[in-house]
Amino acid sequence: MLTLLAFAIAQTPILLPETVVVESRNEQALAESSPSISKIQVSTVTAEGIGTLGGILQSSPGIYTAPTSGEGSQTSLFIRGTNSSQSALLLDGRKLPQGFLNTYEIERYRTFGLSSVEILRGASSVLYGANAIGGVIDLRLANPLCEKSSGEYALTGGSYGRGSAAIHIVRNNGTETSPATQGTAFSFTTSHEDGWRPNSTLDASTALLKSEWQISPSLTVNLIGSADNSEARLPGAETNPKYNDFQNNKGWIISPGLTYYGDNLRATAFWSHALSELESYNEFSFGNVHQNYRLRHDEITAFIDQRLNQEVNWGLGTSYECSDYQIKVLNLDTASSSPWDGTHESLGIWTYADWKVTAYDRVKFAIRRDEFTDFKGKTTEEVTYARKLKSELTLHAKLASAYRTPAAGELLYGTVGGLPLRPETNTAIEIGLRYHDAKSPIPDWTLVAFQNQLTDLIDVDPSTWEAYNIAKARTRGIEYGIEGHPVNSLRCFGSITYLETEALSTYTTGSGMKVEAGQSLLARPQLNLNVGFEMTWEKNWAWGVSANLLHDRVDYDYSSSVRVDLPDATFIRSWIRYQLSPSYELALRLENLTGESAPPKALGYSAQPRSAYFTFTGRF
Repeated sequence: MLTLLAFAIAQTPILLPETVVVESRNEQALAESSPSISKIQVSTVTAEGIGTLGGILQSSPGIYTAPTSGEGSQTSLFIRGTNSSQSALLLDGRKLPQGFLNTYEIERYRTFGLSSVEILRGASSVLYGANAIGGVIDLRLANPLCEKSSGEYALTGGSYGRGSAAIHIVRNNGTETSPATQGTAFSFTTSHEDGWRPNSTLDASTALLKSEWQISPSLTVNLIGSADNSEARLPGAETNPKYNDFQNNKGWIISPGLTYYGDNLRATAFWSHALSELESYNEFSFGNVHQNYRLRHDEITAFIDQRLNQEVNWGLGTSYECSDYQIKVLNLDTASSSPWDGTHESLGIWTYADWKVTAYDRVKFAIRRDEFTDFKGKTTEEVTYARKLKSELTLHAKLASAYRTPAAGELLYGTVGGLPLRPETNTAIEIGLRYHDAKSPIPDWTLVAFQNQLTDLIDVDPSTWEAYNIAKARTRGIEYGIEGHPVNSLRCFGSITYLETEALSTYTTGSGMKVEAGQSLLARPQLNLNVGFEMTWEKNWAWGVSANLLHDRVDYDYSSSVRVDLPDATFIRSWIRYQLSPSYELALRLENLTGESAPPKALGYSAQPRSAYFTFTGRF
């Protein structure tokens, strides 16, 4: 039955590659990885005209991304029903600095020039430490030693003043007779959009860099870097429009590292230094607020993976992180200010053993301990079991714990009673199947059932804005995804996620909303369905269409203080590409073909109207 369903529903525009890195921090065969792992080839979705991180992630199983007001606007990220603040965002394995509430503004990162986006859904703190409750997203850069010296550029224009320009260049010393030993890949993207609502202009730019030097056959040195800047006007809800609100973000990261490859040993070490700055202005009922936020983040990580024999792999790693926060919130009406600064340090160590018990059975045990200067230490564990049912079908099961540390913004006004905050925690369980057969036209597919048990969730007292551990919640569901080529000229893809969320305790949020035990969490759709296909003909033409259905969502109406059901929504997009020559391509992308008006996320934020975008791509 799953095989029949594979042709009707399909996984995200993902052409699953041979290896992935995010699950173990080392390369491993995709066919042997957990079904909770996805790898999206950016070249595939870029060919469809998708250039935002939220757009790339949207159709992956278990993930729901929700823009507030159109393409490129502020976007919430929910992985298996967890909050935006409960997942980690990486660049080639390095943590990108998070926002002052531990959230990432994912639309500030342009995707042109990335090689792939790897997704690890589920509790992941054993390898990645804090803020990996929902999962990990790793933006992978192109390896300049593995590509030919080349260049590519793309120019896009379209509805609502959208315009962008991007360039990607790879240079190395490889020749036809010898492999490259040094090389650099560089990308730059800049874009502007007027937006379809008043006060919704967005300007954003991103630069990406990766250089590699092969010092010897067993030792490689690399340098990772990125810089980004965005200036966004914030239109507010349609029932309460804002004409002066804005949020400006900028940041950068620089990270040297090295990797050693031995016969039975691999070792990796890197240091990263990052800066993130935010400036915003908001008009609230209690006054106009100007906010400045600055974060410096350093990370030193080292780990080894050793093959003890044909059956057992063993690994050990350590990571030191230091975050220096500076926050200033000024109420312009009352001239009151709330400056806050602090430095948080953590030291973690983890180890694991991967044991191939039989030719069909594999077991992995992992444990991690983190100590903090400002919070109580945390121990996380993970146990996984895999069994190869057939050569192309593998069963996986996993039990793991994860946590999120309190954010700087949650400490700004102190804590209730002066009590220390405890990290949010997750106890997660999942079981799933992965089908992969490189010799068959049957599409690859994954099927996973999961549950997250969340405790010590942090919120703030609505009267004092002081933070405290307040709530418990649970998310659980089933996710299924598939992608493949039933015939050479047809690619099918899609995903379906069924999600149940439930508050397990009664509490009142900092915004004054009361949540009763047993109620579902806001915004997350119970059913998130993505289906699509792309067809090629006459070698030069390609046409595709996809649809996204959101069913059974709940939001909160602050004007009447009641929960409301959001209408179901179906968003249909289509694209067509024409290969002018081996070096030039022209593409047209159409969004929201049916003119769906239901909000993609929240009450008062309706969908972007029907729109069109043209892209010209050249290669040199």
